[in-house]
Amino acid sequence: MFRIFQPLIGLRLSIVRRAADMLVLHFGEIRRHPSGEGTVGDYALHVQCPWRLQGPLGTITGSGDLWVYVGPGERPKNWSYEDGFSLQDQKFGTYFERDESTRSWVNHSERFVVMSSEESGHGDVRLELKNGMALLLFPAESSAESWRFFVPGGKGQHVIFAAMHVVSSTP
Repeated sequence: MFRIFQPLIGLRLSIVRRAADMLVLHFGEIRRHPSGEGTVGDYALHVQCPWRLQGPLGTITGSGDLWVYVGPGERPKNWSYEDGFSLQDQKFGTYFERDESTRSWVNHSERFVVMSSEESGHGDVRLELKNGMALLLFPAESSAESWRFFVPGGKGQHVIFAAMHVVSSTP
């Protein structure tokens, strides 16, 4: 069994954002990015595979909710999740505070603290959070990067799960 996500134990999920349709998560204390632009946490997890945020009563939101329109009125013909009003945006807005300056949802509370982690050799990840919440990742492709775990702005390695194996790379 892998122990890739052990450094997250005791840290809170502090930032949720997207880069295109990739889920970007930051854990730990929020600080300015070393470049001076934007914010980061102590650790980052980029997710490009199916995922879900689960609560005690079921799924809160997941990767597929990005393409579900819930905004005012009928779905516009040329609507894109970039325009906002996705079900995923709505759900994140229920649990996190929106910071428009960084286009992020932020968490300053102790609500989403990582309690434990489980990883499989197939890239499946379960981050157990406080209060019966969990973040689950489940790679579903055989040839693409599924997720990447690293220290933002650091010179350390990136741990990447792609094509059914874990690869460590130096940026």
